[in-house]
Amino acid sequence: MNWKKPLAWLALCSMLLLCFPAATQAAAGGKKVRLPDFPVLINGHTLDNSKLKYPFFVYKDITYLPLTWEYTRALAIALSFDQEKGLHIGMGGGRLSGGWIDWKKEAFRPDLSGSNPRNRAYTATMPDFPVTIGNSYIDNGSEPYPLLEWNDVTYLPLTWKYAHDALGLELVWDDAKGLNVIGGQQQVLGAIYHDDADYLYVYPELITEPDRGGLRVKKSLDETPIWMTNKETDELRKRIVELKRETAGEPASLETRDDGLYYQGLHLMTKEQITVSPGEAGMAYIRELKGMRFELPSGITLVSVEKITAYNIGRSLYEYRTFLILGKKVSEIIELQQPLDRIIANDDGSFWLVSNGMPTHGRIMTGTQRLALLDAKGNVRLANEVLSESEIVVPGVSTPGLKELLTEDGELLIYRSGISNDGSFSPQDTQGYYWLDTGFNISKADALDALAKEENSQDRPNLNRGGVYMGSDRKFYLLRMKNNTIFNYSDNKTGRWYDDELLATQ
Repeated sequence: MNWKKPLAWLALCSMLLLCFPAATQAAAGGKKVRLPDFPVLINGHTLDNSKLKYPFFVYKDITYLPLTWEYTRALAIALSFDQEKGLHIGMGGGRLSGGWIDWKKEAFRPDLSGSNPRNRAYTATMPDFPVTIGNSYIDNGSEPYPLLEWNDVTYLPLTWKYAHDALGLELVWDDAKGLNVIGGQQQVLGAIYHDDADYLYVYPELITEPDRGGLRVKKSLDETPIWMTNKETDELRKRIVELKRETAGEPASLETRDDGLYYQGLHLMTKEQITVSPGEAGMAYIRELKGMRFELPSGITLVSVEKITAYNIGRSLYEYRTFLILGKKVSEIIELQQPLDRIIANDDGSFWLVSNGMPTHGRIMTGTQRLALLDAKGNVRLANEVLSESEIVVPGVSTPGLKELLTEDGELLIYRSGISNDGSFSPQDTQGYYWLDTGFNISKADALDALAKEENSQDRPNLNRGGVYMGSDRKFYLLRMKNNTIFNYSDNKTGRWYDDELLATQ
């Protein structure tokens, strides 16, 4: 076979024959293939296989994808051919150089100039050139599902090994809709940051049209997400700030004196702790000192101080300290040297102190997602130490408007990272969701086992980066890392949207 034939699709050669008679196709080593008896979709588009110039085939119950220009562009599959090394198949990248204002995604337009009768006999042949997928050479002759060739176009078996593992495609089967092959999609949906009775509100990862500030997604997940204007998004953010004030502290008035920092005449920090040495690198200076206070029914006041040190290199250092004030006595809660995000009152007069972690450069510092119990006498126990857990997350803490986080039995739902708190950060068999009471008794939340396993999925961001959102309806919504998919774990329902629904195309 001429070595140029595998590149026929690249040149969009108009000299290809529409079809060969079966006798002509049948060659040594020919493989009998058939048309699928189920629908096939590319990125949600149902294809008319009977009219495709290069139809999908089935061989040994595995669907085969024709590697034509239209399909490889739509699915972000990269092809290259070398006369000695043969055909290389790899990932072509998800964004396809897009992402700016007025950029438009190339629309998927399959070639429907063919005619493929179901009662016809189809025969494919084995390629006579080497094939490499990703970094792996394919011994095609010994593969149970080899790459095939029909009408001078190479066909790829959509096995999990090739499609998912090597090329990053998603294969979704539906008894009614058939096989949906998904790839090459722009990641438009970012973190879920708010919800109300009807909608989830999502940050965008990609904006290609002016005056777009975010998206709202119907909680039923059966409607296309709606783009919000910048004005609508700003109004929502103001509302979120108001909601957060209902569960957060109030601004605390701090006073800087010659010997340090004070709150209502009480000494919190020394002068050295709120100043920067003149010789410190980067021409550092204290940009801001601000505080938040939490008045507790037990007569205890908590004051959280945020110190921001700015450097001339454009970076800032954020430091946090939390102080407990009982009467005129001040003591620092050294276990919580990060933001204090929520205080949850228990029936026995104690309080859960929750910190979602110490943010730095868009990430959460390891070992800073903490949970502590403050009793009525001012004693503090760190749950991370009691349970020997590096990260403890309380779902729903960041949900604006969700006030009640305890069950009727007074238990708190927590997520344990499965990483030890002994300084070595070694893995341990504790990852998952648990119920926790004020006596530090825990029980596994068995109903959430499958959700815990989702934390290890490569298709979704992890819990503390907006991948799992506990709504005000106390349902869990998972944002997949690719292909713009939101999964309602509580109701076992999925919503998936494609580029031509979320972005302008051309």
